[in-house]
Amino acid sequence: MIIHPLTFAGFVLLTLVIYYSLEHRLQKYLLLTASYIFYFTWSWQFPVVLAIITAFNFGWAFTLRESNHRRPLFLWIGIIFNVGFLIFFKYSDFFVPAALALFKQMGMPFRLETLKILLPVGLSFYILQTISYLVDVYRKQCPPSKNPVNFALYLAYFPKLTAGPIERAKSFLTQIQDRKIVDETMISESATLIATGLVRKIVVADPLLAAIPQSIFRNPSSHSPIELAAWMIAYIFGLYNDFCGYTNIARGVSGLFGIRLSRNFAQPFFSRNLTEIWTRWHISLSLWLRDYIYFPLSRALVRRNPSRTNTMNIILPPLITMAISGFWHGRELHFVVWGVMIGVFLIIERILNLVKPGEPMGKRPLYRQLIGMTTVFGLVFFTVIFFRLEIPLALQFLDGLFTWTSTALPDSRIFLLIIPALWIDWIQYRHQSEFVFMKWPLFRRAAVLALALIAIFLSAMPQTPSPFIYQGF
Repeated sequence: MIIHPLTFAGFVLLTLVIYYSLEHRLQKYLLLTASYIFYFTWSWQFPVVLAIITAFNFGWAFTLRESNHRRPLFLWIGIIFNVGFLIFFKYSDFFVPAALALFKQMGMPFRLETLKILLPVGLSFYILQTISYLVDVYRKQCPPSKNPVNFALYLAYFPKLTAGPIERAKSFLTQIQDRKIVDETMISESATLIATGLVRKIVVADPLLAAIPQSIFRNPSSHSPIELAAWMIAYIFGLYNDFCGYTNIARGVSGLFGIRLSRNFAQPFFSRNLTEIWTRWHISLSLWLRDYIYFPLSRALVRRNPSRTNTMNIILPPLITMAISGFWHGRELHFVVWGVMIGVFLIIERILNLVKPGEPMGKRPLYRQLIGMTTVFGLVFFTVIFFRLEIPLALQFLDGLFTWTSTALPDSRIFLLIIPALWIDWIQYRHQSEFVFMKWPLFRRAAVLALALIAIFLSAMPQTPSPFIYQGF
């Protein structure tokens, strides 16, 4: 079940009606049941995998807390179990054929079609949550959950199940235990998030991504440099609005149940350096990578050499962190290359800041901030080529950008689709609030909402809803 068609809206409304007819202590049982039903609509195997992972991590957290001298060992066992699950399912198309070939050589009667392993939707996201939970318990930053229903809901909660945000256990479990207070402000915020999410997904992302000719990615050399640049910009904005739209809808739906989910995007294309963009793009993943990979690695290196010019500390943490981020997105080499590239750019930026520290971004002249934004977008454009394309095609794409064999132009209407998303981002960035629309006069709010609903209705009519991109990671 995709989270933006009418079927999902009906599912949410039915759950809400039952939810608010129950006592507080029973509401979490309903949410857990609804979450597993939601997951079951994808495949009956997915809830089984989720239940196994939930049971292991719930019990292992107590083992981790009660162990004394072997706590680091037990932590690594827990991490290896979760990462092993992720690798087995996510990369089974790589390992399974090799294993079956080995079985065949050994005379065992396995055939490829007898073993079909499906990647559970959202697995990459809730595995990160289980790892952060075990690490937080190990660090004594979060006590082990004593309630299996609460912990199961933490992993299975349906608004965030398929593509995040990646929540921390302490924050989420606290909200489950507290009595939910859904006042007028929270309802308004939730409605705002859902409306902007639908605009981003249905009005902007779906038409943009559908308009891109697939030959751009299959045979870049057959297109002019202007076409390649324009369609890649369309892809970047389509990717951003698709994922940001999903997160907004998920957060808005969750808010109706009285549970706040983390913000995942904060106008990333207004970032003035690469460090800043990772505080604005896929924020929950960026913070996870920072807290559980970058900081521990950096602290270990600083203990060996506390100098601010420690070469290993300057190079290794960003490089390893972003390489792991690339591998998390997929096992193909181009994802890892994408991550390593970003890591290298972050290293260069850090070295420049050490050589010549600059004044805070907000105090710099406007023209320098605009130059920073343009530079960051250019680097994003460059790295996304390797995110989207296999290495040979990415190199062909780059070559095509500077080979003027044709002056063909793309469909200029794609830039009209980008305008609503940029307008939303600009308004939120200017006022430093994603709920700035709630402060507008009633007539203005009503007019914008009416336009949004009309645009959503007209955009959704001729097409079948497409799944969100990040559900595949």
